Amino acid sequence: MPKNNYIATATGRLTAFVNDALSRSLETIRIARAAHTLLLAGITTSDDLIQQVISFFVQKQRPDGGWSDPEETAWAIGCISLVRGQEDIAVQSALQWLNDVRKHDGGWGVHPRDQARIRTTALISTLVPKAIKNEDIDWLLNEWRKDFSGPVRLSYKAGFFLLAMPSGRDAELIGKTTKHLAEDQNDDGGFAPWKGHPIGSDPWSTGVVLWGLSRWGELVDRTVLERALDWLQKTQLQSGYWPYHYLDDGTSLALIGAVSAMKALAANE
Repeated sequence: MPKNNYIATATGRLTAFVNDALSRSLETIRIARAAHTLLLAGITTSDDLIQQVISFFVQKQRPDGGWSDPEETAWAIGCISLVRGQEDIAVQSALQWLNDVRKHDGGWGVHPRDQARIRTTALISTLVPKAIKNEDIDWLLNEWRKDFSGPVRLSYKAGFFLLAMPSGRDAELIGKTTKHLAEDQNDDGGFAPWKGHPIGSDPWSTGVVLWGLSRWGELVDRTVLERALDWLQKTQLQSGYWPYHYLDDGTSLALIGAVSAMKALAANE
């Protein structure tokens, strides 16, 4: 994958953010999300910064095996798995905790007492695939079918759904969802929570949609991905961040989406 200037700039910015976040012991989820993004963007697992990050995560892991909530746990053990492998003791302990806080009908919420959510469940499916059972995928399918038939189809929920779906499950709904997202793209090439949303396109929604669509690149018109990549390039700040309420959050998802889309375009040339 070519290292476009704006990708390199974003990678450098997130590297600086992780260094600073470690020095200030910021929330694990912010460090884990940014570090996982760097790994997907090509930072090596032997990099000194990544090794510091993994040590930080292990120190912050609770005795029950989790971190503060299912999403933070998913980002943290996703990083640890990429660096130390699935059999690492920290990963195994976290898998047990995720299993313990899974909802009765499948899926996970923002916290153990919350109802199951598409976003959280899809992230766990993507970052921690060994944690997923058939009931989790069944729950995701049923929940997205309900949302898809409703009056508002949130673009990022559609992206998360596509991201989590394994091959061989409801190809018709997957096809309808990719088609809907192509039609939901804003005229500027980016994505908002829905087309025409008053705040306009944003890097977080665009990144999530690109991440999900890239999972099914063979079903997606190249121009959809190319236009979204062009929007990201045009809207990146000089600092390397993208403008979003939490700069590191929006930039992490934008960079993941961009890297995923570039790989999907290269694979389907």
